[in-house]
Amino acid sequence: MAQVENKNDVLLEVKNLKKYFVIDKTLLGKPTRFLRAVDNVSFTLKRGKTIGIVGESGCGKTTMGRTILRLYDVTGGEVWFNGEKVSDISDKEFDKLRPNMQMIFQDPYASLSPRLTVGEIIGEAALQHKIVDKEHYKSYVLQVMKMCGLQPHYYERYPHEFSGGQRQRICIARALALKPQLVVCDEPVSALDVSIQAQIINMLKDLQKELGLTYLFISHDLSVVKHISDEVGVMYLGSMMEYGSKESIFNNTLHPYTKALFSAVPVPDPHVKMNRIILKGDIPSPINPPKGCKFHTRCEHCMKVCEYVNPEYKEIEPGHFCACHLYNSEEEQKTLTEKALELERLAEIERQEIEAKQKEYEEQKFFGKVKIKTLGFLKAAKREIVNLFKKDDSNG
Repeated sequence: MAQVENKNDVLLEVKNLKKYFVIDKTLLGKPTRFLRAVDNVSFTLKRGKTIGIVGESGCGKTTMGRTILRLYDVTGGEVWFNGEKVSDISDKEFDKLRPNMQMIFQDPYASLSPRLTVGEIIGEAALQHKIVDKEHYKSYVLQVMKMCGLQPHYYERYPHEFSGGQRQRICIARALALKPQLVVCDEPVSALDVSIQAQIINMLKDLQKELGLTYLFISHDLSVVKHISDEVGVMYLGSMMEYGSKESIFNNTLHPYTKALFSAVPVPDPHVKMNRIILKGDIPSPINPPKGCKFHTRCEHCMKVCEYVNPEYKEIEPGHFCACHLYNSEEEQKTLTEKALELERLAEIERQEIEAKQKEYEEQKFFGKVKIKTLGFLKAAKREIVNLFKKDDSNG
């Protein structure tokens, strides 16, 4: 990543973050297969700014947000918050930082306890972390509710009595009651209709200006991301494909995957012809991702080097990062192509060895069956001969 001019401006810095889930283990408990949900992701987030993370469903956006907040354990890499490395500190130490790092979940109803009133939901954590005392508890909660557009008489009501938009406001109020510096918004408007979406997004922007909040905004709606974000990151199969300012990402798109995503955004003009880029195939499994570039199985610009060599995530222009072989220099392309050809040759040798072993195994399996059948026939013949001799002896 490029050097940031003033380190004090950076609130969150993520370096080569990884989150792998174990799929299979040996009898002794040693992991053998992993699901690579987040794989080598890096970015920085300045105070008071918003970074939008976009990508297909299942690309690792939500898992990345949860891993940053330590709701999942970090497999590898580093997370720095306010200049402090928080990815490997103990849970007890991290609990002191939790009020500063909050999350707004995607499903407002599932994330709200049906047994608690709105006042208890919003104020419980604030009381636990001693942000407010019991004497000023109710007045503080009502103040937070007012800030989020909730009426005072909602204080004694339960979540099932509210609409989707009102529930999401309750979730936002619960997060802001802890006076956080960073808020991870995990698709906070995806379950709402368009008019309510606009209200929630505008409220988030107003609260950001008023309280100086910093947002990590996860969404698959590019129009929403364009409206609220300062910087944008595009993820695919757990990896960051492209990252840069909102202007550079939307006006000078570099990665073929980002171009395909943007081509799917409808234009409200019947006279404009859409040049839709249709991606072939389905997104590969994160358990067994393809070699080389993860996107090469669906890319229309795929080259030999893409199939065997993973592209470097590098700065193509100031502040604009991309992981694609299309932007290699001639010298880099020549070197990487030679490497790809060598890897192809080794892969072919490995394939032939596997085929030879498979053939040998099939032959052994076949001759083993023949041997078993032959032994069975000889044993049966032996029994018949013995029975014949016994009959002769009895007759004699």
